[in-house]
Amino acid sequence: MVTLADLGFNKNMIYETIVCTYNPNGTPNAAPMGAITHDFQQINLTIYNSTTTLKNMQTNKFATLNITDNIDIFFQTALKDSMLPNDWFKKSYKINAPQLKLANATIAVTIQDFSPLDNQRTKVTTNIQHITATKKYAQSYCRAKTAVLEALIHTTRIKALNNIKKEQEHVTKLVNLIQTCNEIVNCSAPNSHYTKLMSNLQKKIETWRI
Repeated sequence: MVTLADLGFNKNMIYETIVCTYNPNGTPNAAPMGAITHDFQQINLTIYNSTTTLKNMQTNKFATLNITDNIDIFFQTALKDSMLPNDWFKKSYKINAPQLKLANATIAVTIQDFSPLDNQRTKVTTNIQHITATKKYAQSYCRAKTAVLEALIHTTRIKALNNIKKEQEHVTKLVNLIQTCNEIVNCSAPNSHYTKLMSNLQKKIETWRI
């Protein structure tokens, strides 16, 4: 049986996942979210109240947390400029939730509890029901990939906070962090797919900041 430890999880550390839920009309929804475990039995998520993911969890108490090193999946699920392809998903055989076909591993969970953290975020506690994982070769490390992922995380926060007046100082800091990520990408992978992703991210942020 696969465990969180097998997937590289350690206690009290945040790991980036793609959380999949069903929308009310039965279509799949996917969004990048940080996940943390304190005991290897439960996983906690901190989710913005405005997100579709939280609303879906409140309606249907199931979700899958999908582990992938495919940065394009993170990019598409973070920005959702268009409907995500249905052939990206399949139904979990364990719970009533979709999962990513291309995930390296999938954690099926049920929702146990919702705890408001502040006016903008909710802590969601989940119970692990089942974990599946595929085998694949180890991948060589390039700083550009992790820099793009870091920039994507900051971008989702900008999207959630951009129209809140008291958060503008925080948003400015996030924009500056993304610029640092962009410098890392241009240094470690110039004229690459990663630089194109960063350019698209920055253009998207510019439209929000007008």
